[in-house]
Amino acid sequence: MLVFWGIELRGLLVLGSSLFAMLGVALFAAWSLLSNLTAFLLMFIQNDCRVGYWVRIVDGANAIEGRIIEMGLMNVLLEHVDGHRVIYPNNLFVTRPVLVLNTEPKPTKAPKIKRIIGPKKS
Repeated sequence: MLVFWGIELRGLLVLGSSLFAMLGVALFAAWSLLSNLTAFLLMFIQNDCRVGYWVRIVDGANAIEGRIIEMGLMNVLLEHVDGHRVIYPNNLFVTRPVLVLNTEPKPTKAPKIKRIIGPKKS
């Protein structure tokens, strides 16, 4: 029947697979957007972390410390003790362990590296 209308099966398969790929990308983007919005609603209702609180977010062997400056629909803005700002997505903020700190953490000290330029003197 499709050959009667001038449509080949090969072209129809290409069109179908392209539409399927576009739908997959759109659903992934929508999932990411909805997960951040849902996490914002959970944070809004739960109310454990507020603007001005010092927090430590543990992510495996790494951790991020900072004061919550802003809580938006999509992310949380943290200010590190050194002045750096970190934008952290809401869905990760909700799913990772978050420690609410009683006091401001101490600034990190960068290790001093002694570099020798030129030949070694005896």
